[in-house]
Amino acid sequence: MADALTIARLWTTSFFCFMALGAGLNWCFKPSMAFADAPRQENHPVVSPPTIDSVWAADAKNDKLIAYSPMAPGGRDACFSIDDRIEDRLGPLGFDRNRTLLLPLTMVCVGLLPGGDEIGWAGYEARGDHARSVGNWPEAEKTYAMAVGLLDRTSDKEANQDLAALLNKLGAARFKQNNFAGAETVFLRALTIYTLTHGSEDLHVADTLDLVASALFEQQQSHALAGPLFYRAWVIRERTLRPDHPAIADSLHHLAVSLYSDNVSLAMPLFLRSKAIREKVFGHNHPLVADSLDAMARLYETHHRRDLAIPLYQEELNIQERIFGPNASETLPVRSSLEMAHGGKDPLHKATGDRE
Repeated sequence: MADALTIARLWTTSFFCFMALGAGLNWCFKPSMAFADAPRQENHPVVSPPTIDSVWAADAKNDKLIAYSPMAPGGRDACFSIDDRIEDRLGPLGFDRNRTLLLPLTMVCVGLLPGGDEIGWAGYEARGDHARSVGNWPEAEKTYAMAVGLLDRTSDKEANQDLAALLNKLGAARFKQNNFAGAETVFLRALTIYTLTHGSEDLHVADTLDLVASALFEQQQSHALAGPLFYRAWVIRERTLRPDHPAIADSLHHLAVSLYSDNVSLAMPLFLRSKAIREKVFGHNHPLVADSLDAMARLYETHHRRDLAIPLYQEELNIQERIFGPNASETLPVRSSLEMAHGGKDPLHKATGDRE
């Protein structure tokens, strides 16, 4: 009996030890068994990412997509201009003199990173660049807006410099179509991104401040707000750039136009320094030099000094004729201004009257 109890105790003890050992072995090998049971990666079905068209259509159900073909992104410098060239202000009857002074060419170049895929935002940006190059501003605005929409879905959109550069391009397209409030909106967002990523003293910030101010300057209700922003852009550029840099000339011109148009003695030195820089960098026979001459002539004419305006108009006309020819759209308004300063009738309006 004792032997039976002893054997029972030994069997019971052995059973629990065996169970414990089995449990321990199972715990030790459980991870390996789990990985072994999992299907291999190459057996997983390959899921293709959605196309750009389907993503865009899902987010903009009622928008008609622009048909496009894949295109390789070209140069990745985001260079664009906002200008107030004379040819843009020619209406069906000729020269539009409602605006007192010209704003000069504003060129902004921002280096971009290469596009990630050819049919994404970089493709739309390239389409917008092409449309801009041929003066199709509505098409440029549409395709830039689509590029912005794609980049706007990224997680780092509030610090994405590609997005900021595209916003400035979109704003330029709106500006060229006289949608100044719309341009201001996207310029301000680009300004926020550049300030966040570069700090308030960076040239990207100065360039975008200049664009915001240009949009404000063209709006009656916010015209007075432009001057301080032009001034801030000039301060940053003066601290950062060499004294004869063309951007300094632009800032000086903008300051004279926006802050001192009612004071010849303050505005004229700024215009003269701007003109001197442009002549040094580009030469005398250049459209920007002609813009400086035109702005000074208009300022004198506004203050009833046609005697001082006439020589400036004449010099501007000489430059435009050398560059564009005597009958070009850039040249005719200058000749008209010169005739009017002499007290004669506007020849463009006279020609219109003769036809009537």
